[in-house]
Amino acid sequence: MTKPLSVLVLGAVLVGSACSARGGAEAPAPRVLDPVGVYNFEASFEGQMINGRIVIRGEPGSYTGMVEPTTGPPPVEIYSVSVEGQVMTIFGDAGGEDLVITLTFVGNTYTGTWALGFDSGELSGSRVEQEP
Repeated sequence: MTKPLSVLVLGAVLVGSACSARGGAEAPAPRVLDPVGVYNFEASFEGQMINGRIVIRGEPGSYTGMVEPTTGPPPVEIYSVSVEGQVMTIFGDAGGEDLVITLTFVGNTYTGTWALGFDSGELSGSRVEQEP
């Protein structure tokens, strides 16, 4: 191979490698979801829209807090929270029955579901603030 031809081939290989490396780059992983904070919510309950807030305190393995509707059902004490990726699951004690809320986050907003006994519904909202 002549010198100019070998330089041309080497240049093509380097350009091809750079293009394939750039095309294969993955988007950065979302930030780890820290559940501690205050969230607003809007949920359907018995055909009505209920607004309120969820307050979560604590640290991994010992999260607590409250689900505080502005009207309708009474507040529910949170006894556990788990996080897997961008999904947060909240467990509360609603007068001896388990309230389970599952939230899927995109940034600071979420959509999700709640279940209590034979009742269930959807909810949505956003993080209002991060607890200090």
